[in-house]
Amino acid sequence: MNPDPPGSLHFDMSHSIPILLTLAVIMSSNQGCSQPEKPAKDETTPAVASGAWFDSVQWENRLLVFSGEDENTTRQKALALDSQAGHLERNLLVIHLEEDSATVVVGETSVLPESELFRQRFAMPDDAFEVVLVGKDGGVKERRKTVFETQELFGIIDAMPMRMREMRH
Repeated sequence: MNPDPPGSLHFDMSHSIPILLTLAVIMSSNQGCSQPEKPAKDETTPAVASGAWFDSVQWENRLLVFSGEDENTTRQKALALDSQAGHLERNLLVIHLEEDSATVVVGETSVLPESELFRQRFAMPDDAFEVVLVGKDGGVKERRKTVFETQELFGIIDAMPMRMREMRH
């Protein structure tokens, strides 16, 4: 074999794997570091504005997001409030989108993104009632222009493979 000519760069890939493994260990050790306290409910943070909130609830919560200001909205809120225990058992956050803000109807979460971010992410109208069921994977599972009745909602969720695993454990 010919040695590399003077002045040329030579990369030995056999050293890359140990370096990458070392970096992975260093980065994973930082996960246990203390996190800053969560902001108060009325504060807006860059993380929320950038959509990081959606990443924070993915794999932790399902979402039932609805928009509009009519009798369907009133009924969807009432159904959610009447069956809070079932929603919480299914890790289901219920969120109402108002004109400029989003409100948690059932469940607990940190600062919510503005309603416009929900509308953009889930392609929801700002001038009509619509309800969207979002799975823990972040994907839209069901979209409706009518109220989601509780037993039907729970039936759809309970038939999801991830929920079936949760119920077995």
